[in-house]
Amino acid sequence: MLAILERIVEGKGEEGDIELLLELADTITATALCGLGKSAASPVVSTIRSFRAEYEAHIREKRCPAGECQKLKRIWIDPALCKGCSKCAKACPVNAISGQIKQPFSIDLSQCIRCESCISTCAFHAILEG
Repeated sequence: MLAILERIVEGKGEEGDIELLLELADTITATALCGLGKSAASPVVSTIRSFRAEYEAHIREKRCPAGECQKLKRIWIDPALCKGCSKCAKACPVNAISGQIKQPFSIDLSQCIRCESCISTCAFHAILEG
């Protein structure tokens, strides 16, 4: 169960993961030999019942509605606000931001580690997350 949940919060969830978690929970509850074991899967079942839409957003849309899953954070530069000063690119520890001076810069999300150094560096509030 843990491996499936970790995969989901990393944006690598797959269709069928929710059903698999519920199936595993049923198996654990049915086969556990003690009360603690029988209730071990309850938190997962409870969160799926209460927040199924969030699980689905993580899996289908690769987004975290609560904005808590680090690997699913989306950070981008609003070209209308970016002045092309390059401060964000200089602040980025992994060189995920590129562009030309006085032109809007952009973030390569495949390189971005979501450290948010760029956000605090931008004086124009052009770097957004969501």
